[in-house]
Amino acid sequence: MKSESVKILMGEIDYKLGRIDFFKKRLDEWENKQEKEYDQSQRRLVKLREEVVNLLKIMKLEEIDEFKKYEQTLEKLVASLG
Repeated sequence: MKSESVKILMGEIDYKLGRIDFFKKRLDEWENKQEKEYDQSQRRLVKLREEVVNLLKIMKLEEIDEFKKYEQTLEKLVASLG
């Protein structure tokens, strides 16, 4: 994979990891968990986790050296998805 493509992939992974943190904090602070938006945020969080797992699997196949710094993150995400 070209270095420019690796940078783009890493940027996308880092962005989505930031969004995961945002949604986790948002859900933890939510007062009324019966709201429709709460369910939507939960679904978005699951989708983001799945997307990052898929991107990390691609990175593992294509760029093992760069993947090593995300290896623990992948393990945690896979565990959180069940």
